[in-house]
Amino acid sequence: PFTIEVVKLTSPNGGVTYTSGDPLTITWTTNGTKKPVAKVKLYYTKDAGVTWIPITTFTGSNPGTFDWKVPTVKIQKNQCKVRVVLIDALGNILAADASDSYFTIKP
Repeated sequence: PFTIEVVKLTSPNGGVTYTSGDPLTITWTTNGTKKPVAKVKLYYTKDAGVTWIPITTFTGSNPGTFDWKVPTVKIQKNQCKVRVVLIDALGNILAADASDSYFTIKP
């Protein structure tokens, strides 16, 4: 058996430490989807996915990259991930992926 990845977050993919305010390019690849992608939403978490905080939403395009400024934290966060979600015109999730492992954000 095998699976076909519809979307794959390629960066940040974990194991790295970033400093608050650092520039970071989020990247992802998209393969074929059953329906056209109407929106792409990017999120991040600092608490292992308990809460996902919106970064940005693209409507009508799927650029595959986004230049992000690492958020400011007062204490070091070790369970951070980024998530990309592809959505169709009806608001249904077509596919989603997140960083493979955690990265760290330090003050």
